[in-house]
Amino acid sequence: MRRPTVWVGVALAALGCPSSNPSKTSLEPSSPAAASIPTDSLDKQRYAGTYAFVGSSSERAAVQAAVDTATEGMIGVLIARQELMKRSEIRPTYTISFDEKGNVSVVTPGYPPEVSPLNGTEVKLTDKYGDVVDNSQRFVDGTLLQQGRTRDGNGSTQFKLQLDGNTMRVIRVSKSPKLPRPVEFKLTYLRRHGP
Repeated sequence: MRRPTVWVGVALAALGCPSSNPSKTSLEPSSPAAASIPTDSLDKQRYAGTYAFVGSSSERAAVQAAVDTATEGMIGVLIARQELMKRSEIRPTYTISFDEKGNVSVVTPGYPPEVSPLNGTEVKLTDKYGDVVDNSQRFVDGTLLQQGRTRDGNGSTQFKLQLDGNTMRVIRVSKSPKLPRPVEFKLTYLRRHGP
């Protein structure tokens, strides 16, 4: 009985950061040179701001469905689902900002700030759950891509600002070799104007 619980705990440590990193996404640059292209200042101006979750109840339900699908057939499935739901928590807001040193910062109240160079250089961050994550952030084809990697898994968060300049689609993916399938879901946020 104890062994499955330990195994599940190891699997879930890989998902410590909601922005843990998949090894390759559709937004990956096609060559190393593509990753070193300077970020357009227009993207920075467009993305800077605070975005609040405005998704429907079906988006909330989709998070549970994604966790259920990812853990189907696992030993200790109930514990795994409970831990994954905690780590797949819908963040109420994201504040995205850029500094003059070339860093991008993604901040949510109650979570440690996720700050790293906008050129995709990895930095070590400790997430809300105490997991050390190699985190990187950069723009790829006008989408802000945040990736995180632990020794047990990886994942990504894509921030896709829509044409209206106010609606943000957030796509979160978490993978671990200990999980039968990835956890993947999409959420909708709206730019907050004023305080």
